Amino acid sequence: MLEKQEKAALAARIRDYLAQETETELGLLQAEIFVDFLAEDMGYVFYNQGLRDAHAAILRRLDDAAADIDVLEKPKPR
Repeated sequence: MLEKQEKAALAARIRDYLAQETETELGLLQAEIFVDFLAEDMGYVFYNQGLRDAHAAILRRLDDAAADIDVLEKPKPR
C-alpha cells in the first residue's frame, strides 16, 4: 500500500502528464483513484519484473563468486 505522500505525488504526476500530453484535466481525487487502480490491478506486473531482475542480478553475482573461487583454488601437489 502506498503512503499518503507517495500517492499524492503520483497523482500529481498523472495530472500533469495528462494535461500536457492529452490536454485532459483530471481532478486530484480522480487521479488518486487512478493511482489506486494502477497499483491494485497492474502493480503486480512491475513487482514481478522487479523480482525477475533481482533474481538475474543475484545469479550474475553468484557466477562472479564462483569464478573468483576457481581462481583461488590451489593445484594438487605432485
